[in-house]
Amino acid sequence: MVSLESKVNKILKKYPYNLSFEIKDQIVFLYGEVEKHEEWVEIGLSIGKIKEVEGVVNKIKWKDFPEEKTKAKEEHRRRIFKENKEKILGEYDVVIIGGGIAGTGIARELSRYDLKIALLEKAPDVAAGATKANNGIVHPGVAPPKNTLKRRLNIRGNALYDKWANELCFKFRRVGSLWLITPRTLEKYRKYLPEPLYTLTLKYIFPWLVKIKGIRNGVKGIKIIRGKTIFDMEPYVTKEAVAAVYVPSTGIVDPYEVAIALAENAKENGVEIHLKTEVVGFLKEGNSIKGVVTDRGTFLCKYVVNAAGVYADEIAELAGAREYTIHPRKGVELMFHKDTGQLVNHCLAELLYPQHPTSKGGGLNPTVHGNVMWGPTAVEVPDKEDVSVTREEIEFILEKYSTIIPEFPKDQLIRYFAGVRAPTFTEDFIIRPAKWVKNFLHVAGIQSPGLASAPAIAKYAIEQLRKMGLKLKEKPQFNPKRSPIPRTEELPVEELDKMIKENSKWGNIICTCEMVSEAEIVEAIKRGAQTVDAIKRRTRAGMGTCQGSYCTIKIAEILARELNVPLREVLKERGKLFNGPVRGENQ
Repeated sequence: MVSLESKVNKILKKYPYNLSFEIKDQIVFLYGEVEKHEEWVEIGLSIGKIKEVEGVVNKIKWKDFPEEKTKAKEEHRRRIFKENKEKILGEYDVVIIGGGIAGTGIARELSRYDLKIALLEKAPDVAAGATKANNGIVHPGVAPPKNTLKRRLNIRGNALYDKWANELCFKFRRVGSLWLITPRTLEKYRKYLPEPLYTLTLKYIFPWLVKIKGIRNGVKGIKIIRGKTIFDMEPYVTKEAVAAVYVPSTGIVDPYEVAIALAENAKENGVEIHLKTEVVGFLKEGNSIKGVVTDRGTFLCKYVVNAAGVYADEIAELAGAREYTIHPRKGVELMFHKDTGQLVNHCLAELLYPQHPTSKGGGLNPTVHGNVMWGPTAVEVPDKEDVSVTREEIEFILEKYSTIIPEFPKDQLIRYFAGVRAPTFTEDFIIRPAKWVKNFLHVAGIQSPGLASAPAIAKYAIEQLRKMGLKLKEKPQFNPKRSPIPRTEELPVEELDKMIKENSKWGNIICTCEMVSEAEIVEAIKRGAQTVDAIKRRTRAGMGTCQGSYCTIKIAEILARELNVPLREVLKERGKLFNGPVRGENQ
């Protein structure tokens, strides 16, 4: 039997560098230097594929490794730690680090119990990282590999979304997936098959293989469709489609709306949410965390949940619990005008094999608000903050997915954006107690299908905490319901007329593209929105055709008034909206 050490050594020997490693409790630590970032990623992924490996801590550096930036961040954390470790802000049963879909989901699930809980988020709002920047597909569970936590939680999480949507009142639709099979699907294998057999494979054999994989994963209702049925379901898709796999359980949501709903309900049930609160270190006694130190002070606690997304590995390092490295993977998305919504009924993809090794491939999908999205891409990047979008990336998406609906009006593109996923080198969710810190729970590597898995991730994390010793006593006053902000655009005329008579702000339309009133914006601020983008995520003000060209200044003025701050101090997200003097203010 080949040892783990031999397997790791065999991989490293393939590279012309002086690389070394050590193994501790099935965690592989890698050291040395390579020429390119791409090699850093490749080595980490190769080690992560070894069956016995439970985590890869990749300390290898590449030629352009940001040494100075890394040292500056470490020095910043040390300085803030010394300044704030003695400033005690309270005692908690559980402190959750990270306000994305995983962190807010866990907070809401924990709020069922008689516990004192704090959620810490360094951004000015929840859902400000990867959660806000994906296509919102609640994947059905066909794609995740067998024997992975992704697979288990994807199926379970998808099934739980109806209950979440009912209780938390966010928009959720099960539109289903339609995966098209065309002559391009197996293009790379075409030379090995004579023409009649190739067509037979495309039309009959390959669709059944996809269906069987889904059935084995536990996905229900999968159908294979051909001919006229395809075009009855999707009239505008390519006429080259010879077959399609239909998966009805696929859903769509606004991911940030889900996280905001979770946070609001958690807060209503007693969870303290601390925004603009950066974790810089931990107070420890032996192998236990006693307090989470932030730039505001120290939160004493009994348990810590690390759901910090792309920074989960750095948080784990600060706790002495580093078991993995996050390798950031950027995805670019394109958003099209609502007028295109009639062209797409389902989440559409053209199946192409062999598949991308770390991506489900992307495609076209409707949104709950009527837009259509194209993407995403999947590109490894060295910078966790790299949300740039280049002309080349836009053109790549337009070309790659144009085969799905060839006549799609590409001139209706109104916005493009990018998000950064947080995969580990094992390419699976890591939700487990830390190996060397007894009250620290990892919730890391939450990339796609993280959104679909979120309800199950929350429940799974609570079960892990229970096994770690957390006492869970349900509280009778828990309220699972959350009321959304009423939308002027969706209110019946009679009801809106009544509301305007009671509060004239309901009649003052700030965003004409999305018909968002001043009253909605004020309510969003009361619920915790402190930036222009936070307002945008809660009300859709600025998400229409003009993308905020006409309403942004109005939103900023309302924020300044309601928060009682100078207009020049209003933030877009993390940075100021205004970089210079503001007309009408005293300088």
